[in-house]
Amino acid sequence: MMLICAALSSLGCGADKPIQKSDMVMDTVVTLSASGAEAEAAVTEGMARLHELEKLVSPQLPDSDVSRLVQMAGSGQWVELHPEVYHLLAVAQDYAAKTNGAFDVTAKPLVDLWGVGTDHSRVPSPAEIAKAQKLVGWQKLELDEKTHSARLTEAGMGVDVGGIAKGMAADEVRKIYRRHGIKDGLLNLGGSSIYALGVNGEGQPWRIGLRHPRKDDAQEKIAVMPLTDEALSTSGDYERFFEEDGQRYHHIIDPRLGRPAQSGLMSVTITAADKLEDAGLLTDLLTTAVFVLGPEQGARFLRTMPSGISGALIDSRYQLWTTHDMAQRLEEVSQELQFWQESGEWQ
Repeated sequence: MMLICAALSSLGCGADKPIQKSDMVMDTVVTLSASGAEAEAAVTEGMARLHELEKLVSPQLPDSDVSRLVQMAGSGQWVELHPEVYHLLAVAQDYAAKTNGAFDVTAKPLVDLWGVGTDHSRVPSPAEIAKAQKLVGWQKLELDEKTHSARLTEAGMGVDVGGIAKGMAADEVRKIYRRHGIKDGLLNLGGSSIYALGVNGEGQPWRIGLRHPRKDDAQEKIAVMPLTDEALSTSGDYERFFEEDGQRYHHIIDPRLGRPAQSGLMSVTITAADKLEDAGLLTDLLTTAVFVLGPEQGARFLRTMPSGISGALIDSRYQLWTTHDMAQRLEEVSQELQFWQESGEWQ
């Protein structure tokens, strides 16, 4: 998932010099910024924490929690997980149930089959899809809360946490910032997961540009989202895709159908207030779930979420579906977009 841009202008106000560091973590460029007396310590600890978390969830590392879970799939043995990974899977399972499988971390066999974003992307046959789907199903991922353990019930199953791990990581860094008393800062995990604290150098909310879903230039924005003490994630069909016979096949898989979601959406942006537990994780997870659900069902689902969560959904006809106060908060909205009103009319 990728958000176009975060306005990385000068940080914070006052005499404390702002600190900013970047590094490659979780296959993306991460930039942590902070202003305050303990900004350097917060940023340094935050980056170290991200590298720790990467070692727990990376499928490329054979001793990561995710890899060990896959290695033991179908054996019947429970795999003890680190608390952060167990919590990640517990929240994922909760929302798999709430969305009737629209979000499902066990979709890895399908993700691997389609290979979108890799050098072996292709359109698999119906038989191949059916075979992979037999190894997918959130009910086949079992959790034991007492021991913080998990197991996959069938050999060949896997878990794909790529769509939620960065959100969880943002929450973990947010905890470090809180311990260091950081009031102003920005956590930018590859653009797809943003956590904005306080205000920028001008004393204004951080301004996050939402990428235009059909412009080749990643800096072309379709709207701007002011952000203060909130997490934000965006997911779109423009991030990783390939085309074959005039059809676009993107990376957001509908686990229920075994293929890239054909929900009518081009992008989904979700924000969650800092006061909410798992704000980063929830925004990351919900962008995928809502994209699969589609504009009508997705917007309806978002309206059931706790206060502090809101969404902006752009469909293939450039119709903008918003929930809660999102319509009033968006700025510099492209004239291409029409706002959907809950009365059922476009404006």
